[in-house]
Amino acid sequence: MTTTVTVLNGVDTIGGNVVAFETQTARVIMDFGINFAPADSQPDDLLSNGVLPALPDLFTGIAGDKQTAIFISHLHLDHMGALKYLTKLTPVYMTMESATLYAELIRQGLESAPNAQVQVIAPNKDVQIGDLTVRAFATDHDIMGAVMFEVTDGQHRFVHSGDVRYDGWHPERVTAWTQYLHEHRPDLFFVEGTEFSFDDDTSRQRRTEATVLTDFTNAMASDELVVINPYERNVERLMNLSAAARQANRELVWDERFAGILRAMGVSNEIMLGQDVTVADMQQQPGRYVLQNHFDNLHLLDAFDTFSYLHMNGEPLGDYDPRYAELTAYLAQRGVALQLVGASGHATPDDLLRIAVEVDAKMTLPWHSFHPEREAEALRQIGIETYLPKKGETFTFE
Repeated sequence: MTTTVTVLNGVDTIGGNVVAFETQTARVIMDFGINFAPADSQPDDLLSNGVLPALPDLFTGIAGDKQTAIFISHLHLDHMGALKYLTKLTPVYMTMESATLYAELIRQGLESAPNAQVQVIAPNKDVQIGDLTVRAFATDHDIMGAVMFEVTDGQHRFVHSGDVRYDGWHPERVTAWTQYLHEHRPDLFFVEGTEFSFDDDTSRQRRTEATVLTDFTNAMASDELVVINPYERNVERLMNLSAAARQANRELVWDERFAGILRAMGVSNEIMLGQDVTVADMQQQPGRYVLQNHFDNLHLLDAFDTFSYLHMNGEPLGDYDPRYAELTAYLAQRGVALQLVGASGHATPDDLLRIAVEVDAKMTLPWHSFHPEREAEALRQIGIETYLPKKGETFTFE
């Protein structure tokens, strides 16, 4: 049997990575992200300019000739944002946590993918797509439900790391799958390299989920209102922030979007703005509350004379987003310091090397990075067989 592995996108970008594993009768596509596309973009245009992966049968009227399924490692846009452009019904596998969150985002109008037929894949359970077998392994990232994927054809073994870190709340998950892979030695190991994208800066302190909670707790020691701007898809962090607020004798007040997501993910006792607590309540006793504030509702903060502002990986994430300048200008005009209290969902360069050593694949392929060549060179220096894949490149296994 011949199996091909084609790298479709994401070789030198953070996100948008897509790889296809194919036999004569079956095709498995792993992750389906997109980096950026204007809201009114059409699939044909995005396909022709390379924003969408070169899979015309999924985005146009061209008929496909293989049993096809898409597997989503986690629910960040750069790993699943292309689902909305599917033009024909396609099975899409993700974990139960991802599927639950996805359904809520669709309910709220934040996502739309009418042609994605969502199926649940349980960690450590095989899913058969023709003559290809896929298994998911729980991992650690800054979103619930994240997994690493393994694909086998009965003779060869291929692995997509997804996004991964070793200093989050669940490092044991990463250790479990690296040990498993070490015993089975994959033919190809696609490993993310996000943190190799950035220039070495010894002053750049590594922040973790634990330091986020510490900084948040310290901010609540004051008597003023604490405002936070987290990312709604990092549900585990939202839950931990609520718990920390309660320990500090404060109520964390969520907007309707965040409250809906928390309810969908099984949290039933959260406080919602306008329903349980009003702006007037917070004006009268600011030291009793923490207010979650999305950038879209930034001017709600006009109602408060003073507050502290903790930016926790929410939108806008950085200065590449034009809205970030608006945020910083607003806070400067208000005389409020922008406190960056976030944490990366990606492994440090040293931890990425550690993962590669633990896996010890026959060939390791860095991607999901602005500078995958840096990771490749670091891997070669420690004796790891490494190859830099090119967009559109196909590997053939007999």
